[in-house]
Amino acid sequence: MDSRYQNNTLKTLIFLSFFFFNSCAFIGQVAIPIESIDKPRGPYDIGTQVFFWTDETRSEQYTTDPTDFRNLLVQIWYPAQMKDNYQKTTHMVFPERTLVSMANTLNAPASLIKHSTRLMSSAVQGAHPVDGETFPLILFSHGDGGVATQNLSQIETLVSHGYVVIAPNHTYNASITFDKEGTPTTYKSNVTWTEQAMHNKKYYANQLIRYRYEDIAFVLAEISKEELRGSVSNPYYKIIDFDRIGMMGHSMGAGTSYHALINDKRIKSAVALDGWFFPLDQKTFSTKTNKPFLHLGQEEFFNLDLDGDINDTETGKINFDIHNVILKNNTNSFVVYVKNSLHQDFTDFKQIYIQNRPLTFPISGLGDVPKNKIKNIMNKSIVEFFDYAFKGEKFDTTILNKYNNDIIVSYDINQENNAP
Repeated sequence: MDSRYQNNTLKTLIFLSFFFFNSCAFIGQVAIPIESIDKPRGPYDIGTQVFFWTDETRSEQYTTDPTDFRNLLVQIWYPAQMKDNYQKTTHMVFPERTLVSMANTLNAPASLIKHSTRLMSSAVQGAHPVDGETFPLILFSHGDGGVATQNLSQIETLVSHGYVVIAPNHTYNASITFDKEGTPTTYKSNVTWTEQAMHNKKYYANQLIRYRYEDIAFVLAEISKEELRGSVSNPYYKIIDFDRIGMMGHSMGAGTSYHALINDKRIKSAVALDGWFFPLDQKTFSTKTNKPFLHLGQEEFFNLDLDGDINDTETGKINFDIHNVILKNNTNSFVVYVKNSLHQDFTDFKQIYIQNRPLTFPISGLGDVPKNKIKNIMNKSIVEFFDYAFKGEKFDTTILNKYNNDIIVSYDINQENNAP
């Protein structure tokens, strides 16, 4: 081939590739428009740090290597002291590598969602914790196939109001996680549980809840030490009040949170976001307790005849029934059911994805409830609930009266005249 023709062809291919890449990026911004979550309104600035911890007491159940222990990416957020030159972190850990994994999952060019790497948080990496104060600790558990940062709006809002939040990526149950070198590990459903587990959905799901809870218990044990791994002084030890520990989770993370509430004496309260309670064993969901519990969910939890996408299957109906048993047996429980909401409305996906624009890609799991309204309902409810549990404040669901057109019911389950 003539060298001049070869060079011109190569230049043409480079140009076409560049054009295609940038066209995909433009198309992606039109088809999948996104924006960063709003800065929280509390008085505290936010610091964050990422850790990579190994639990040497547990063999990894998702692999067959007997020397493979449980490795977790863990992120902490805390009230911090700021300096003018501090830089905010990205919404995702290792955003470029996460992008590639997302593209593979969507079976789409990475350039189509390239703009997602620009999503920013309100937190500053490694900022110095606030001096002279202690704060309650909230553990967060993501949903099945989620990630630790999937509810960053709620996490950062809590921290801005005087809480420390810590969350692991539940390895193999997260959509993607990383080791300290940035090597990704993606979701894996073909697990090496017992033969019984593989043929019994309830048994398998309960085993998974327990496995996830063991992640939470490990993280709590690590952050409770005066020295972190590597004999490094724990800068968060002095700002955490370990007598005030709560938990929050979405979907299966909500089930994990309720399991921890009932089975771990250290966990004093819990928030469930559109909870998947199906995996809980009967002893757990039938236990009588007065530990504070809040469930924020879609209106299908009020009545199965209403629209929804979580309780509309056979296992979903069991989930609905277990939810009602929990409320019956927990004498300090509250519920808020949001109209026109679906499962992913209770995550950041609702906040970062711009719905209802012309030519936008349809995303399942998002309802018609306006994004600002469900964000305000969630953030206000969660902060005031934990303030009730840990700071002696009154939690009165009438605070949500301004959202009456968007909430089907909000009540204290103990007040029989308010119960459905």
